[in-house]
Amino acid sequence: MKNYRRFFIKTLMKLGVISLLPTKLYAFNSNDGCEITTSDIEGPFYAGNYLNLYNITPFDINDSNQNFLIISGTVYASDCKTPIPNALVEIWHANQGSFNSKTNEFLNSSYEKNYFRGQINTDNFGNYSFLTVIPGKYLNGSYYRPSHIHYKVTYLNTELTSQIYFDGDISIPLDPWASSENASDRIITLFPDSNDISNGIFDITLNISPDNINTTNIENNTSVINTIYPNPISSNTIIKLNKCGKNSQIEIYDVNGNLIVRKINSATEINLLDFLDKPIGRGIYILKISTSNGLSQIKRFVV
Repeated sequence: MKNYRRFFIKTLMKLGVISLLPTKLYAFNSNDGCEITTSDIEGPFYAGNYLNLYNITPFDINDSNQNFLIISGTVYASDCKTPIPNALVEIWHANQGSFNSKTNEFLNSSYEKNYFRGQINTDNFGNYSFLTVIPGKYLNGSYYRPSHIHYKVTYLNTELTSQIYFDGDISIPLDPWASSENASDRIITLFPDSNDISNGIFDITLNISPDNINTTNIENNTSVINTIYPNPISSNTIIKLNKCGKNSQIEIYDVNGNLIVRKINSATEINLLDFLDKPIGRGIYILKISTSNGLSQIKRFVV
């Protein structure tokens, strides 16, 4: 395994940015309407008052023996468009447990008092991210609960308690919470990067009006990218830029920072598939837009 810290920094330097911001891939048509993120059980292990951490594990990020996971996302108001700055995102989950060679899974995990829990305040554009490990499974009566991460997201008087699960987990059909129809949008797909780090995106939409969001910080930070829609990626997917994004350079990279396409753009709306020279496979990609007056912004999106 490469030195992950060095690899991560080199990737960011290659893109000319200091952070990777995820994007909300929200619906454009009535069939894929904006929906509030659904709730899930809190469980008995929420403590609160967590440390504000990026790495919520006890492990060094260069430890090649760990099954590391990076989750990033954006917290939105109920219109699925307005980002919420300074929202409190609390996360907690079980440890890895022990590897079972017969089932090829990490089982018999447990919750720890000091690790695998933390909190993050979203940035000026509503973004958050954290580094952890993929949680193991623990027995719940006669079956193992699927791997999951608990969330509690708070802004003003609005609070959401929920969980995310991972696509392909064979325990999901056995679990009444993970198999619920309400959980379908909270089962996320993970994509490994070239450093064998799993990456996932989980955007959160709170039941709060955009009129109640303090957008002062957003207005004071010029945003180049307005939206990318719809989701899933299709022939209708549009990159919509704000006025300052006109006459800009657009680049798309894979999750490892490898350039896929670079073009000069003079429009404020671009069809994503027309922009690409050839189809791209499933995964997480990075959109970078640089303007002639020195502004630069990136978003991560999922195909």
